[in-house]
Amino acid sequence: MNKKIQYDLAPPDAVAAERLEFLCWDEERMATGVAALDRGSQELIRKLNELYYAHRAGLKVSDIYQMLKFIAAHIKTHFKHEEKVMEERQCPVRWENRRAHAEFLGRFQDLVVNFTLEMDTDQAATHIENTLARWLSTHICRVDVALRDCPPRPAPPPKTD
Repeated sequence: MNKKIQYDLAPPDAVAAERLEFLCWDEERMATGVAALDRGSQELIRKLNELYYAHRAGLKVSDIYQMLKFIAAHIKTHFKHEEKVMEERQCPVRWENRRAHAEFLGRFQDLVVNFTLEMDTDQAATHIENTLARWLSTHICRVDVALRDCPPRPAPPPKTD
């Protein structure tokens, strides 16, 4: 039985929601020039902000855990897509990117497991939010943006027999 959980817990005041956003997308600093990847990064940021609001609103630990599992799955999918694009474009930082993704994914999964074992889940959730926000913003601005300088490779000419 799969039950869909809604996590739209942003403050009701739209102005307050803008001021309180935990991590914001910055087009100038973060855009890679690959629309699908940028949408994926924006979605990760949205999910992180939802986690932040849910945690502050006092959502049950089990629901926070479900959000963390969803974020982990989204991260895996997003990283795989990004690595594929970097490989296709022969981006010079593609190996560094792949290594950073693997290290972070392992670290994030450990944080999620530790969240379930912690007595102080409030502190654990805060640590996860801060770790994810710091890593995402730093990684996007330092590594992912290298794609700006890596245009799509031209398709090989059709073979003539």
